[in-house]
Amino acid sequence: MKTLFHFRDFVKEITSSNSRKFKQGVLQKYKDDSVIHRYLKIAFDPYVVYGISDKKLHKMVRGMSGYLIDNVFALFDYLTTNNTGTDQDVRVCQEVIYGVGVWDREAAALLEKLICKDLSIGCDAKTINSIIPGLIPTFSVQLAEKYFDKPEKLTNKEFAITTKLDGFRLIAMKDENGNVSFYSRVGKRIEGLVEIEEEMKNAFSPGIVLDGELTVSNYFEMESKEAYKAASKIISLKEDTPKRGLTYRVFDILTADEWRTQNCTHTYDERRNLLEGLFGYAAAPIPHIELLPVLYRGDDVSKVQELLDDVVSKGGEGVMINICNAPYHFTRCWDIMKVKKFQSLDLEVIDVEEGSGRLVGTLGAILVRYKDGNIVRVGSGFSDEERKLYWEHPKLLLHKVVEIKYFESSRNADGQESLRFPTWVSNVRDPRDKANPDY
Repeated sequence: MKTLFHFRDFVKEITSSNSRKFKQGVLQKYKDDSVIHRYLKIAFDPYVVYGISDKKLHKMVRGMSGYLIDNVFALFDYLTTNNTGTDQDVRVCQEVIYGVGVWDREAAALLEKLICKDLSIGCDAKTINSIIPGLIPTFSVQLAEKYFDKPEKLTNKEFAITTKLDGFRLIAMKDENGNVSFYSRVGKRIEGLVEIEEEMKNAFSPGIVLDGELTVSNYFEMESKEAYKAASKIISLKEDTPKRGLTYRVFDILTADEWRTQNCTHTYDERRNLLEGLFGYAAAPIPHIELLPVLYRGDDVSKVQELLDDVVSKGGEGVMINICNAPYHFTRCWDIMKVKKFQSLDLEVIDVEEGSGRLVGTLGAILVRYKDGNIVRVGSGFSDEERKLYWEHPKLLLHKVVEIKYFESSRNADGQESLRFPTWVSNVRDPRDKANPDY
């Protein structure tokens, strides 16, 4: 257990200050320490999970596991292979934790956090890798630029248009061994997608990664705003609660190796052909996994506005433009563009204001931080229920990142950058996704 005690001391040291420079200094101190390296991978490798939540870890499991594990690294080797969260796996963990706790309760508590992938040391994989290059696999998805910012980017290019979905980005991996796992856009593991997981296991070949949007199953029968709320309600259920009534709508694919190396050279056309073959010859029914259809393919730029108007008229949010000969980029890029009637930004809420007239005693507006620190007042888009909720519980909004839609950039009476028709979108970014404001 000496290695765990050594890591415990490291955690104490690196969490003794919130300074990023201090934390980098601590990482530099342990740069060549193979024991610390191994524990950091156990804690922060997004592709290695152990299938045990805090709730499972503390459940009452009778009897003995039948395994004699007296080495912490051996425990994690076991959990890497046996990661389905069975009672036996839980009992194995409890026995090791008990053995550590006899000697050091603090180290036992640390071990619990490692098992549940719940350790925080105040710095992310990017910071760790800046000192110990390549230690933690990175996790990035392709993100779209805004078409109306630079429409000339589409000139003389062949492209495909699909519907823009207002759901939750989901990466679904089926590795070479057939294990299925789901991640948010920033690498947070998503549990409980029982219907989609079963279909991934039965219908598709190993070694693939799908990229798409998680929505309610009847998404196209609802206004996008209401569909988002409905999906959010299901997804926010406790992690070990089955999440039913969702459909995974897929729009891209990579090999598992391309995903791990974060390097893809296949064009959108090639990836789309692979997707159509995958869905066309699925080995089992997939009622909860759908291929998002292409609405148009060609080089006629007028189709962008035509299809945007059609989608919006049916209650949709907008469309996406995919450049046909472009690879998948693991960052924001112009090879994929989003098109919405109203544009949107993620902005930080810095204050709330009480309403007047019939809105006295409820929320009148929020103040958000925009370009160059300018403050924009957003008073429209809130339902009466939201106005009551957020006025009575302002902490639900203050210093949170929220989505604000607007028609165009403008300048206020003082000549400062502002927004025309800023409107609330009922979308507080999930803090677990560590969303950053655009300004």
